[in-house]
Amino acid sequence: MDPPPTLPREEIIPLIVSQLCEYGYIQLAQIVAEQTDSQVDLIPSPKLSELLYIAKEQDEGDEMRPCEMPEEDPDSGDSSQGDDGVYHSKYLTHVDPETRNVPRPIPNYSTWYMTTHRAASTCAIFSGDGKYAATGSADASLKVLDTSKMNSRSDEDRPVIRTLYDHLAGVNDLSFHPNGLVLASCSDDQSIKLFDLSKPGVKRSFRYLQDTHVVRSIAFHPSGDYILAGTDHESIRAYDVKNFQCFTASTSPGDLHKGGITKVRFSTNGSQFVTSSLDGSIKIWDTVTGRCVTTIENAHDGAPVSSARFSKTGKFILSGGRDSVARLWEAISGRCILQYEGATHKNNTLETTFTYNEDYVLSSDEVNPTVVCWDSRTGLLLKRWGGHGSTIRCIAASPTEPGFISCRYLSYTNILFVLINTTNPT
Repeated sequence: MDPPPTLPREEIIPLIVSQLCEYGYIQLAQIVAEQTDSQVDLIPSPKLSELLYIAKEQDEGDEMRPCEMPEEDPDSGDSSQGDDGVYHSKYLTHVDPETRNVPRPIPNYSTWYMTTHRAASTCAIFSGDGKYAATGSADASLKVLDTSKMNSRSDEDRPVIRTLYDHLAGVNDLSFHPNGLVLASCSDDQSIKLFDLSKPGVKRSFRYLQDTHVVRSIAFHPSGDYILAGTDHESIRAYDVKNFQCFTASTSPGDLHKGGITKVRFSTNGSQFVTSSLDGSIKIWDTVTGRCVTTIENAHDGAPVSSARFSKTGKFILSGGRDSVARLWEAISGRCILQYEGATHKNNTLETTFTYNEDYVLSSDEVNPTVVCWDSRTGLLLKRWGGHGSTIRCIAASPTEPGFISCRYLSYTNILFVLINTTNPT
């Protein structure tokens, strides 16, 4: 096999020298020029890093494309049509509002654990493998919990294994690195901070970046190399995790939001990401090019959109907005195919999410502080769970089991595990 083509030495050395100058290493750049007998001017230039970035993006893009999740075939082992005429699959692949006469088992729950912050609980998330969970608070603290200790329900086990302090204002969103060892948080203090969970006793971040706007939402790319950020500014930021170099998505006027960004989330394979905004729109972006490929204007009748996320197959977008209607969208066309009604959502930025197997959609009701559950495939409201005492700002579902965390505006964080009652589906 022939070796891949490379740039000649006389082109590489000037690029290295200029890049060193760009980083401020003037003396080192001069030494490199002298030791290589290169007649180059010590002029700062980022061209080498730009070329490497383009090459790296192209390489990662080539690796991503074969990983795109195929659409499930109704005849495959993961998706089949039952005697009731309804498709049953591992994840959400078919939506049929006309099957309202076919009842889905109504889930029930029990509270397995409760912990408190000193101020309102604002956000929560599970790690990708479901082994850990984290919560954030308006008191600027974070808590990391071991889900196996919550499952044991033993008085001797203490699920909170770490409390982290490094923000100067309330925490708005969290994201676990794919390796599960790093937790990222963003805050009203306009910063993103990374915490190393592999080091016991460490309560401060080991890396941080300072933005110029309040950071509302963050998400790690599935590769772990980049972290996406949505702020009160209308443009999307992406940061290289290793050097925190900032890249912005397309700044074309047609691509940009017209208001602050409330949520950013990647698709499962990382080839796309979705954003929601106070301007009432939802946008789907190509990760490699940074261009907006689909815009859903007035997604919630012109009301601000609080959250948006992909289904696991990437086929659908689930959104919640301040019109009190959660919606399911076809990602390719931007067409609304299902609505989930019955929960008041007018004044606060609340979370709407799927359960782990996407059988159910969860959100909250502001007027009657309850968690509301719908059948994801039909839009039927199945259950309300009360006893929370105040508005539930965030609901985070486990990716591996039927459990979720609810965060209240009061200081409590409930860890609830849903028990599906299959014997009495009425």
